[in-house]
Amino acid sequence: MSIQKRSASTRKWTVGRLPDLTGKIIMVTGATSGIGKEAAREVARRGAHVVLPSITRAEGESAAAEIGGSTEVHELDLSRLDAVRAFAAEYTGPIDVLLDNAGLMSRTREETTDGFELHLGVNVLGPFLLTELLLPQIRERVVITSSMAHAAGRIDFTDPHFRRRRYSMAAAYAQSKLGCMLWGLDLQNRLRAAGSPVDVQLAHPGFAATSILDPTPFPPVNRVLNRIGRGIIPTAADGARPLLYAATESLPPASYIGPSGFRQIAGSPGPCERSAAAGDPDLARRFREFAVRETGVDPVV
Repeated sequence: MSIQKRSASTRKWTVGRLPDLTGKIIMVTGATSGIGKEAAREVARRGAHVVLPSITRAEGESAAAEIGGSTEVHELDLSRLDAVRAFAAEYTGPIDVLLDNAGLMSRTREETTDGFELHLGVNVLGPFLLTELLLPQIRERVVITSSMAHAAGRIDFTDPHFRRRRYSMAAAYAQSKLGCMLWGLDLQNRLRAAGSPVDVQLAHPGFAATSILDPTPFPPVNRVLNRIGRGIIPTAADGARPLLYAATESLPPASYIGPSGFRQIAGSPGPCERSAAAGDPDLARRFREFAVRETGVDPVV
């Protein structure tokens, strides 16, 4: 059964409604922890073969052991364009669904080895390059993980890497997540123009207790606070539900999926509203042109 032929409904959606994914190949970035691991675990339970790109093989193999089912581990560091290119050259098999989930937040301004501001490099430019290189192998769908924070984002094309303007984690993260939204919109427009059967879906997890939300620089303190938080705020498993919905339900191209509860913080997944900027095709095209210049990729569509 093709993923696209399943239809979403107004009934409350739970992971129990995931289809049988036997025979599907699903690649999940950022699957060594948090939302990505929970998403990978659920699709593996439904019979999918899950490809786990990981910064280190040891981390990937540890996650694979927890996820169970049919998995394979590869090394991939999205903060390095050379590593992305090496991975894409190595991985030559088909992919039914690529779930671009990996992401981070950093309190201090840092740069990748390619000189990109860290949020922009890891959250958008690395995944952008990865997806463009793998696109000929993708058979059904690309899912891009964004955030509610995109609504506060602004793409500063004159200083996207915060080399001159004052650095703010919130501003850098929001810019990167707006970039994800624009990239997804533009990619869908290009795929449609090319007559491709592949579609793009955008998703956000709401507010979930994962390591990306660690509030202090001290890991032991964060572990305690996260344990407390799990009894109050949604879990990583909750946060994975919009991604799983976006990956497996029949949806209009470039839908934006998130929790349907109060302020999109939690609740059953469903369509959400995006910011005006995130729906601007001209801005999306401009962002793609920027990403192409930064990564040096030659888009296939």
